[in-house]
Amino acid sequence: MSQLPEGAADFYDALAPLFDVMTDWDARLAGEGPFLRAMLEEAGARRVLDAACGSGGHALALARWNYQALGIDVSAGMIALARAKAAAAGLDVPFLVAGLAELPEKIPQGGTLPGATGALAGPFDAVLCLGNSLPHLLSQEELVAALRSMAAVLRPGGLLITQNLNYDLRWRAQPRFFAAQGGVYNGQEVLVWRFADYDRGEGRIGFNIALFSKGANGWGVQVHTTPQRPLFAADLIAGLQEAGFSSIRSFAGMALPLASFEAGSSPDLVIVAVNSPAAVRAEP
Repeated sequence: MSQLPEGAADFYDALAPLFDVMTDWDARLAGEGPFLRAMLEEAGARRVLDAACGSGGHALALARWNYQALGIDVSAGMIALARAKAAAAGLDVPFLVAGLAELPEKIPQGGTLPGATGALAGPFDAVLCLGNSLPHLLSQEELVAALRSMAAVLRPGGLLITQNLNYDLRWRAQPRFFAAQGGVYNGQEVLVWRFADYDRGEGRIGFNIALFSKGANGWGVQVHTTPQRPLFAADLIAGLQEAGFSSIRSFAGMALPLASFEAGSSPDLVIVAVNSPAAVRAEP
């Protein structure tokens, strides 16, 4: 079954109901939590923005770890899911619908966010942008605009942590299939299968999700596709520098002990960077 490419918001709206079926949050946070907390503690961060937060797993974990957290995502479906999870858990974590390039317009700088009883608005001590979100930005100009937007809501010296797949490796090897994940949603057996199509001529990847559900008449499937740009390490680092970040460190994943990024072998590209004050950015 074919499907025309979708924008990232529509794509993740379609995925939202099954997102937590395909994500083992307990296992994921057990692996990533020590790395994230070590980086945040190193930076003295207490107030954290989870950008492209998806269903809110990281933002809710931050609240449980006694950080003040705000989550934003371009997908209204994902934000609705995150809000429901926060309410069910009794956690005061606000969530807003916003794209990565519009953070200063959507997030007040100072004061309190509407609907939040204790979570302050920006500037933040740290911004997280995890889950392979940046490849949805289809040009270097869009990438830099998003990174500048994140810098604008970070305090000087604040930390940015990004996590994406290693496209230096993937663009060469072109692995097509991700592992399928299954579970039960609304009493129905469901399966999520992700796979990729590579277009070297256009410099694009078609990222596909097949959503299977088993009803009274057997299995049915919907396929959704959205374009991605293979985000190479050099392009991301150049974008960070252009947006005013410094002290850029690259790792192979969000795990301890720390492992340096290797373009030819690392599964992920995790970058930790510091938002440089204007005076530092102005230096020759």
